[in-house]
Amino acid sequence: MEKSMPSNAPKKAVEMSNDEIDDHIYNAIVDAILNRQLVPGARLVEAPLCEAFGVTRGVLRRVFVKLAHDKVIEIQPNRGALIAKHSAHETKEVFEARSMLEIATVKKLAQKSHSLDFSELRSLVDQESHERLAGNWAEWIKLSGQFHLKLIEANQNTIMTSYLQTLIARTSLLIGLYEIPKHNNCSADEHRAILDAIEQGDEKRATQLMEEHLEHYATTFVEQDSTATAEQNLLNLFKNKKIETI
Repeated sequence: MEKSMPSNAPKKAVEMSNDEIDDHIYNAIVDAILNRQLVPGARLVEAPLCEAFGVTRGVLRRVFVKLAHDKVIEIQPNRGALIAKHSAHETKEVFEARSMLEIATVKKLAQKSHSLDFSELRSLVDQESHERLAGNWAEWIKLSGQFHLKLIEANQNTIMTSYLQTLIARTSLLIGLYEIPKHNNCSADEHRAILDAIEQGDEKRATQLMEEHLEHYATTFVEQDSTATAEQNLLNLFKNKKIETI
């Protein structure tokens, strides 16, 4: 019997559309940021990245455009692409916008809690707790963001969901770049408490807990001056992400 290909095997370009290739490279770079393998100010040099991913400069630059649009990188004249730096003011604005959306969301969910099923959200919080306790930083950040996104999706407002998707992506990068890793369970505990209040139909407590939760995160970031002082070995960093041609 023919064995199936391992999940960590190199991607075959013939099996991937242009969008899938772009997403593969985009996600690899974002994951490296979330895992703190790329710090603010680190240069993304094209030649080693093209070799690492097995793509042309045209493909890589297409991904750079999306990364720049999403504030993941900055493209500077004569310097090229660099991992973006984010100010304390920007962080404050992101969390203020999230607060306005998410406080309104939990209030509405509490009003109709009797008609909602929270089992998927509770399972997500359990996964989040497990990954954080295990020290899987990047996976925890993603699951934490998914919790907030699933909450707003339950409210069935596509406009609010779209706005929050963008804000959560920005927040995830800020957490990956600037928050001090602490292997505790505070995030999952706070998420469980918010769910409890919503399920009980307690609008006041649900909104208070969400406000405190977001305020807590907004104050945990530490701006670092640890910009890259030497060129990173990008070829080695992304050596397992190559897209093979046939």
